Amino acid sequence: MDRPDTGVAPEAEGLARWGRAAVVVVFVVAALDWVGWASGVEQLTRIYPTWPQMTPWSALWLAALGAAILVQSGRPSRTRVWVGRGVAATVGALAVVVLLEYAIARSFGLDQLWFAEAVGTLQSSWPGRPSPQTASSVLSLAAAIGLARLDRRWVGLVWTVCVVGGGFIPLVAVAAYFFGAIDLVDVRPSTGMAISTALALLLLVAATSVVRTDRPPLAWLLTRPDRGALVRWYGLALGFPILVALSRQAFLALGRSENAAFALSVLVCTVFTVLVGFRVRHQEQSLLIEKEQLSRERADAEERYHILADNAVDIIVHLRGRQIVWVSPSVEAALGRPPQWWIGSDFTGHVHPDDLDAIATALQKIAGGESVLQRFRARAADGEYHWIDGHGKPYVDADGNPDGLIAALRIADDRVEVEHRLERLARFDALTGLANRAEALDRLQSALEHPPAPGTHLGILFCDVDHFKDINDTWGHSVGDTVLTTLAARIRESVRKEDTVGRTGGDEILVVLPGLRSIDELVRIGEKIRCRTAEPIHVSGNTIHATLSIGAAIALTGEPASSATARADAAMYQAKSGSRNAVILVDPTQQHDRESGDPAVRSRGTV
Repeated sequence: MDRPDTGVAPEAEGLARWGRAAVVVVFVVAALDWVGWASGVEQLTRIYPTWPQMTPWSALWLAALGAAILVQSGRPSRTRVWVGRGVAATVGALAVVVLLEYAIARSFGLDQLWFAEAVGTLQSSWPGRPSPQTASSVLSLAAAIGLARLDRRWVGLVWTVCVVGGGFIPLVAVAAYFFGAIDLVDVRPSTGMAISTALALLLLVAATSVVRTDRPPLAWLLTRPDRGALVRWYGLALGFPILVALSRQAFLALGRSENAAFALSVLVCTVFTVLVGFRVRHQEQSLLIEKEQLSRERADAEERYHILADNAVDIIVHLRGRQIVWVSPSVEAALGRPPQWWIGSDFTGHVHPDDLDAIATALQKIAGGESVLQRFRARAADGEYHWIDGHGKPYVDADGNPDGLIAALRIADDRVEVEHRLERLARFDALTGLANRAEALDRLQSALEHPPAPGTHLGILFCDVDHFKDINDTWGHSVGDTVLTTLAARIRESVRKEDTVGRTGGDEILVVLPGLRSIDELVRIGEKIRCRTAEPIHVSGNTIHATLSIGAAIALTGEPASSATARADAAMYQAKSGSRNAVILVDPTQQHDRESGDPAVRSRGTV
């Protein structure tokens, strides 16, 4: 099965770029070699006069293998994969032909295909043919390139062996050139592996390895957390012999003997390697100490966090979208059920339906980066709803990446109850439960600001308890409070649900009646109140008779609340100045009397 390589570490893409750069270098080396053969410039075909040249066939093979690597790099299509395999198979077949020529000591004439006259000047038969070392390395590398995009259980091992095999001979050849041990690889001026061929093959081995970073040896290296340290130490180990070889050549050029040059180069490179190694080790130790310190600080922070989370009164919850991904253990004491029961559930599924819109808006604000305070109701494990005060804000993980939101939730049932009680005390009379003076007048003013529907009126009743001082003086203030409470309840029972009943003074009660269809309806309601409140009141074995004097008025469109209540109040005093226990209506049709300031009244139901 063919598939593109996705890599196993973030460094994979960077390695791929280095691999492509290595192939480009091989292209340049191969092109210069062909230019050298075509132009007769020998310096372009070999680095040192006594070292062998890179043959035209070797240059062509190297360039072809580089092209096969490039077409399979990245995320190649199936067509590109098969093109790369075809090129690698062709190069491998030609390498087999060359090895067969060496085996049977017979030429098939391929070595004379290009630059026959130029290569014929070399001191060997079949001078244009690559060396057996080169052919062996190319064959192994071509097999690795052909298997690069094939995924079978056995391919990984075979591919690794081919990559290592393709690089072994060139590596030995480079070492032999550097240390003057050319006989080690059977190198003669006209045969053997050229140093440029060996270096180019090593570059192609590296480029082949980074095509599949999910295979050894790179997979092993990239998945290790200490890969950076390993690369530095391996580089130091590989760099030592290279430095020795280069410094040896430098000492030889200065006229030192072979033994002296070798001894001096080893000494100098050893000192240099020790200094570099000490520096690298010091840096690694500093990094380890810093990481250990950060790890200790993180562990301490996590421990403190868990202590706070386990013992906090508030509920700490972490959301991704609307899903609960973590919740503090305090949720069990507050809402019931352990944290595991809540994790994974939809947070909005626990919210009261009437509060869902507010929660959705809050979540959107937090997603936009805001910090939000929100009160809502949440369902506990037993099905009961509780008031919650929540403070939510965006959550950022340890690496600085956004990761949903985090919120602190606190049960607010007691606070809500206190707030409702305070609100009620601010708006309602503590003794009677009726609206207080401010609330009653606010409702009247609001009704006056909204003109009544056609054919309807806004009625006002101003009630005062007759002889209430005598009741207090005779029976005591506690009995007087009971009488007042009873009268308030009876008035409330005598009006409609949308009407307002408010206590505006000691024994004064204001009734606001919106939506009346006629003036007579206002009088009927007033009579109903008068009759209901005149019924006997039984308190502590005693029977008390209390009555109301009631002033009635129809509010006029656009008039202020003070004017409307003043007319009803005047009518009430008119009732009290008479026989009391009566409903007195201000006649709205007598405009002249209203303008003179003397309210025109008519009595109804006087007893």
